[in-house]
Amino acid sequence: MESVKSDIDSQEILKKLEAIDSEREYVLKQSRSILVSFPKIFALLHDDKVADAKAVLKELRDRLSALESRTNYRWLKYVLPAQIECVEATTLLSIIEGSIIPSQTTLGFEIEAYMLGMLDCIGELRRAVYEKINEQNYEKAFFFYSSMKAIFDSISPFSYFDNVIPSLRRKIDLARRLMDETYVDITKMNKLKM
Repeated sequence: MESVKSDIDSQEILKKLEAIDSEREYVLKQSRSILVSFPKIFALLHDDKVADAKAVLKELRDRLSALESRTNYRWLKYVLPAQIECVEATTLLSIIEGSIIPSQTTLGFEIEAYMLGMLDCIGELRRAVYEKINEQNYEKAFFFYSSMKAIFDSISPFSYFDNVIPSLRRKIDLARRLMDETYVDITKMNKLKM
């Protein structure tokens, strides 16, 4: 019987798999370290500390860009949550400053991160509406509600792309519920003002 000849180098395979796993661990760790800083930005924005929030956001955006540039395509799924938070924070900052709601091209993120981040921003805007109602700044509360509506009206028609962007329909449904609940409170606020 003829012996089977093999060129399989188990040690080489092990080295390559360990390198791939090491890269995955690095991306995951870096993405998490970026991700955990976003609540600080939202707190600063809601406390009207816009300059501080901008500084932290810029630092995180730079770190995220560096991570994206060195991340292999297969590990980008680990970067997505940080990208979503970055879209959400950048959009909220833009709205608080009274600027335009940024486009996907302006923000420079893939469509998945952009759409999910925009939908998440609706929740932060809802919080801003209630803060302004509590401060009796009804004009600003209505501005934030109008911003929620503009985002929702622009993105909700794409809910049928749930097969392209997982959880898109669920987030749109959640945003719809937040819109409806906030609308009820805005209506009550308008009646109280009269």
